[in-house]
Amino acid sequence: MIVFIGSASVLLDYYITGMRAQNALTGLNDMKQGAEDMVTDKGTIIGEYVELYKANSDIIGWVKVDDTKIDYPIMQTQDDPEHYLHLDFDEEYAASGTPFMDAGSDIFIPTSNFLIYGHNMKNGTMFHDLLKYESKEFYDEHKTFAFDTIYKGGQGEYQVIAAAYSKIYPKDSTKFKYYQYAGITTEDEFNKFVSGVKALSIYDTGVTAEYGDQLVTLSTCAYHTEEGRFFVVAKRVDAKQVKPQ
Repeated sequence: MIVFIGSASVLLDYYITGMRAQNALTGLNDMKQGAEDMVTDKGTIIGEYVELYKANSDIIGWVKVDDTKIDYPIMQTQDDPEHYLHLDFDEEYAASGTPFMDAGSDIFIPTSNFLIYGHNMKNGTMFHDLLKYESKEFYDEHKTFAFDTIYKGGQGEYQVIAAAYSKIYPKDSTKFKYYQYAGITTEDEFNKFVSGVKALSIYDTGVTAEYGDQLVTLSTCAYHTEEGRFFVVAKRVDAKQVKPQ
């Protein structure tokens, strides 16, 4: 009974802490107000994100997938890549962390693939809902999602080209490692990445990408195997270019 009560208390604390972190991140939407654009040495931050940038200059973007809890700021600290693994937007400890971009991706070059990580929290927060893309039915109703950088010209709609399970492989493995393609800068790397993720995709989206397209990869943990991962890859498109498959 003592063990049961102790386990229940830990589980309850996990969910309460997780929901508190979720509510704090959801509250950041209130800071997305129509302020004046802000000019920085890196570029012009659009008004919607100015207050968020003032609160924490590590923010570089925002991702939103309709009909999911995925509606979060994206952080990046290239000198400390996993800084937000267990920190919230205010840099306080949070088991759920804050979604962040791989240090190899660069919105200013830009690299051809923005690789973004988020935890798969059992309370349904962070990137847990990314696994909804396992369902072809969900994909059919959610072929695009939004990813914005906070800088002018970086706001876009992205069309899903692949959704797949994978894992973290040993360094000497010859298996395709999607997570090694955060800093794509050449056509050869781009083509290898697109070919690799399309081959792994659970279903055929009927959509591919060509060198010159901007990609976003959303990645989270999955529990189908040890060190399992689930990821979704999408390319930037104009809304008018998105056609039903």
